[in-house]
This record gives sequence, C-alpha cells and structure tokens, in this order.
Amino acid sequence: MTKQEIIDICSSRQKLISHIKKRLTEHKSQDFLFSHTLKGVPAAVLFPLFFKNNVAHLLFTRRTDKVEHHKNQISLPGGRQDEEDADLLQTALRETEEELGIQPEHIQILGRTDRFLTNTHYLVTPFVGVIPYPYHFKISHDEIEYLIEVPLLHLLDESNFETRTLKREGITWLLHYYHYQDEVIWGVTGFLLSNFFSIVFDLERNVCCY
Repeated sequence: MTKQEIIDICSSRQKLISHIKKRLTEHKSQDFLFSHTLKGVPAAVLFPLFFKNNVAHLLFTRRTDKVEHHKNQISLPGGRQDEEDADLLQTALRETEEELGIQPEHIQILGRTDRFLTNTHYLVTPFVGVIPYPYHFKISHDEIEYLIEVPLLHLLDESNFETRTLKREGITWLLHYYHYQDEVIWGVTGFLLSNFFSIVFDLERNVCCY
C-alpha cells in the first residue's frame, strides 16, 4: 500500500474498521516460534483501537514493577489463559476488563493476527478490537502505572520505527522499537505491532529472529 492510501484509510473510521476486518478475515494465521520444542503457555492480548477527535489511536499500558514479567514496559492489555476461559478471545477480553475496566460487550472484535512465542515461553495470540472513547477506565494499579494513547499514523511512520539485533542463547532476535514522545514501545509488544501492520498495511516488518 502507498503512504497516501494508508493515510486515506486511517482518516475514516468506517474505512479503517472495514479494511482491518477484511484483512484479518482473509489472513491465514501463522506462528512465530523461536523454538519448536517449547509448547508455550497460552496467552492472549488485545489491540484496543479507538478514535479520538476523528483520529485513530491505539491504547497501551505502562506496566508497574509489581508484575511478574516485563516490569515497567509498555504493553497491550492481556495475560495467560485461565482454566475458566472458554477460549483465548475470552482471555483477552477478561484481562482487558481486569486491567482497564472495559466491559467485553463494549469491544467490537475485528479479528486476530499471528501467534508469537516469547522468550519467557508464553504463546501469545493477539486480537484487534475497537473500544468506545472517551471511556471511564478503571485501571488496576497493581498491574498498570498509566495509559498511553498513540495515534496510529505515528506508529506507521517509518521515522518513528527502528530495529536492533540482540543475540541470546544462540538466537539472534530482531527487536522492534516504536518511539512516541518520551515512550518507547519494544519487546513482545513491538513485534506484535509490526506483525499487525504487516498484515493490515503491507509493511515489511515481519521478522523477529534469525
């Protein structure tokens, strides 16, 4: 897609929602696994898409230092699957409600992207959903320090994106970094963003390790 085509789609709520839903419906999902010997703990996250002043945004969370993994990092709402969850979509919706107070019935699910096995051995399934805005969020302060609202076009701009390599335990990871004001989105969330953009907007950011 050209830059102008992306801008045109992102400038219309109806066009963007229809476009994302179409792309995710047509997409044949795949798994990004750095190891085929690890089963991975099932987990799910949600890309909370919303429109503020007619501009498309994604909502992120800054994790506290009280959580078990990825302390103080910028993340998407989500977590590991509970035995009571009927499926991974319910996991994503439950975790979003627990962390942010967004009721499941207020989220319009558009589809899912690709599964990703993290170096902490979680097999993460991401879903994309539209949330109402403004919304009376009820933040879980044990898990979330604060919320970050980032315009979608800012994340799609190549000048705000970079990659770096890191070798760990014989694996060369390609880390994805997104810069917004004083915030840096990276790690698992960085790659999940790149995967989402590669599927929906034909960006070539779908490499996580060698």
